[in-house]
Amino acid sequence: MVGSGRALHGDDSERSQREQAAEVFAAPAALSSARRRWHTGRWGEALGDEDLADTTRKDEADSQRDDGATQQHATRDARLRLLTDQVPAVVWSTDAELRFTSSAGAALRSLGLLPDQVVGRSLWDYFGTRDPNEPQVAAHVRALSGESVSFNVEWLGRAFEAYVEPLRDEHGEIVGTLGIAVDATERKRAKSERAALQARSRHQQKLEAIGTLASGVAHEINNPIQSIMNYAQLIRRRTDNEALHDYAAEILTEAQRVASIVRNLLSFARQEGEPYADVPVESLVESTLALLGVMLHKEGVQLELALPKDLPLVRCHPQQIQQVLMNLLGNARDALNERYPVAHEDKRVIISARRIEGADGACVRLTIEDHGPGIAPERMDKLFDPFVSAGGGGSGAGFGLAVSHGIVAEHGGTLSAQSELGSHTRFHVELPAARASLV
Repeated sequence: MVGSGRALHGDDSERSQREQAAEVFAAPAALSSARRRWHTGRWGEALGDEDLADTTRKDEADSQRDDGATQQHATRDARLRLLTDQVPAVVWSTDAELRFTSSAGAALRSLGLLPDQVVGRSLWDYFGTRDPNEPQVAAHVRALSGESVSFNVEWLGRAFEAYVEPLRDEHGEIVGTLGIAVDATERKRAKSERAALQARSRHQQKLEAIGTLASGVAHEINNPIQSIMNYAQLIRRRTDNEALHDYAAEILTEAQRVASIVRNLLSFARQEGEPYADVPVESLVESTLALLGVMLHKEGVQLELALPKDLPLVRCHPQQIQQVLMNLLGNARDALNERYPVAHEDKRVIISARRIEGADGACVRLTIEDHGPGIAPERMDKLFDPFVSAGGGGSGAGFGLAVSHGIVAEHGGTLSAQSELGSHTRFHVELPAARASLV
């Protein structure tokens, strides 16, 4: 047989043919040269030029289809990654050992993370715990057993609503977990603000009801009180009995105190339509203590006042700021009664004030300090949220500080707190100084 320039015999011929055939199928690009070498040989007999051309076209078409499918997969993966990276959530997966295998989502940025940055780390290591009862860990453990679990978690100052379910392979076997957590921080903050607004509205309605009641009570009480005062004065003027004179003087003093309490109650309750005014801080404190002073004294709470006479006036709604002070003093009283059920030398409230320079100009800082049990550090960040009480005993619905914070903010001021557990708590009310008093 004539080959490609030399004669082939026996086994050498057969082996050479097999090798060259393998070359043809292993390298489709060499088909044309192989076709030229073999067009007169056995392959030329078994596989003609047209068949070889068809094979070449088929291989090229298969290659193009493979390239197209690869491109489609790449495009789909890119779109999926783009979608998950922009979703306002965190999406992740773990293996059966609870090691992260992927992480994506726009909410990663709020945690200071990049996509897939935690891949390879264990869930235990990331959350810094070995406690299987931690909500975020327990949910994944349950998911590995086949459950779908919803839970809420706070992490790095953010609030998340999370969902975890089993991750299964093509055979239905559980090979890990798949989770998504939606960042609900802003929604919860908005909910708290709405709750505070509603609480304040209810507070206002209560005050209006008190005002109506106090107005009626004042009319019923003022006339008898005035009569009592008049008779006491008559007795003082007409008697020569020293003891009776002293009794009449005491009656007159107590009647005047009752009348003063009624006036203060009316003033406190009559908030609707009251104008803003330039008011001395000292008068705000005095009007508040006129309502609470007797109660504090009866419970053994000592009062210390440090109010300089040269403080600038503050422009405010007097009754609203009085409401704030009553709330803060009430909290201080509760804290002291919790720590000291009976009289004690440290059972006291210190009310002080001083001028400070704020970002927007001069302010007056009014501080109310108590030596009660203090507030736990983990509660300080939420102290002004609705439903959070300053006291440890759980008394009250926890609206007072939220409402007070809103009142002070509306005045252009700030309400803040400092506390050391087991030592003291200080609330600072900062109000802008009245411009007229700074001239």
